[in-house]
Amino acid sequence: MPTPSQHAPAGWRTFLLLWGSQSVSLIGSYVAWFALNVYVAQVLYPGEDQKAPLALALGALAIASTLSAVLLAPVAGSVADRTDRKRVMLLAGVVSGLLTLGMAALMFGMTVPFWLLLAFVIVTQSLSHFHEAALESSYVMIVPEGQLTRANGMMQTTRQFSSLLAPTLATLLVGVPALLGWGGGLAPLAQGVPFALLVDGVSFLVAALILARLAIPSPPPAESHGSAAANLKADTRLGWTYLLRRPPLLQLLIVAAALNFATAAIPVYQTLLTTFTLEADRTARGLSFPATLAIIQTVTSLGMFLGGLAISTWGGLKRRRILGILLPALVSGAGLVLMGLSGNLYLTAAAFALTVFVMPITRSHSAGIWQSQVPRELQGRVFAVQRVVGRVTVPLGMAFVSALSTSLPPGPVIAGMGLLVVLICAVQLLNPTVQRVEDRDYVEGLAAARGG
Repeated sequence: MPTPSQHAPAGWRTFLLLWGSQSVSLIGSYVAWFALNVYVAQVLYPGEDQKAPLALALGALAIASTLSAVLLAPVAGSVADRTDRKRVMLLAGVVSGLLTLGMAALMFGMTVPFWLLLAFVIVTQSLSHFHEAALESSYVMIVPEGQLTRANGMMQTTRQFSSLLAPTLATLLVGVPALLGWGGGLAPLAQGVPFALLVDGVSFLVAALILARLAIPSPPPAESHGSAAANLKADTRLGWTYLLRRPPLLQLLIVAAALNFATAAIPVYQTLLTTFTLEADRTARGLSFPATLAIIQTVTSLGMFLGGLAISTWGGLKRRRILGILLPALVSGAGLVLMGLSGNLYLTAAAFALTVFVMPITRSHSAGIWQSQVPRELQGRVFAVQRVVGRVTVPLGMAFVSALSTSLPPGPVIAGMGLLVVLICAVQLLNPTVQRVEDRDYVEGLAAARGG
């Protein structure tokens, strides 16, 4: 098995080029997603009597994106371990770019029906999951182990920066026809959304062009078991078996799942607290509901972005990276407790910022541990299991909080979620098994005792 120190020549320079090109593509994708929601709301279902179909349509787009991530994770992980990873990323990027440009061309000439828009989202999101699986399992092939936390932090920062920039950039692009005086009524808007898709399509192709010139090695392909179905079944079993035989990694996954479960509903928390818990305080300050929600959302987004910037600049812990997961997660749980108990707008906004500020730090250290501990030729399949468990807790967390908040005040519900995170992290800080998750000999010794 290759050692963690083996990586591509000029590995950090290669990563910077990869990160830069993928960042451009990611910004384009956030812009396109925002623009598609505008298209659905203002072009397909603009009427006052169309609120119900609008809600269903927006929900269908969100569900399609989330559900595809869970269902396709095992397939994408298997492909990442059986195919040249650079080739997977190139193919996914080029096809996504061409499909996006094609959708933009359609929008210039006609009003695209929702079913076609939904199919477009399903296909492009599916391609993005294959791209993600190949990309995440490639870090260890090009980045020295000591830089893995920083590399993951930089990707976290890009995601947050993209989410902050996308609404403004998409609005500017959607407004281009109106600025040029094209058409009237809904025509400028209908013509404007394709400009955002054009940017996304071009960003895909630019990223693919840069990627094509980079040296990104792949490990030897996994052993074939015959048919594609047999390979998928064997690969899925391998991913789960690998984790079940390595309790430190399995328990680390449980921590991440609990944190996702508690924090997935942050957007829901923002709306619930603004509506109920903060009503008296915002009224006393003379603030409207939209203004209050905007303050909380802006401060939250800024906190997440600054957290990503901090871990990118710092580079994270080089030793005992487990503390870089559990201690920030402990802070995140405390932030949830504070926001649930607070009735003050600015204290609540600060609690949101604190909660999300440490999240990129936690995720970057976690990704660094997984990438350095799991053999590179198994990362696609093992990370697939990690993605399934991590992402399935997101809708579960949202549903849980929403259901409880129908009969209980949202503040205590959110504080309870925070206490759950604090309790789990405190227990894991005292857990000697988890504390040795970075001891490869110890982890593999446990696996050997359980059958390999």
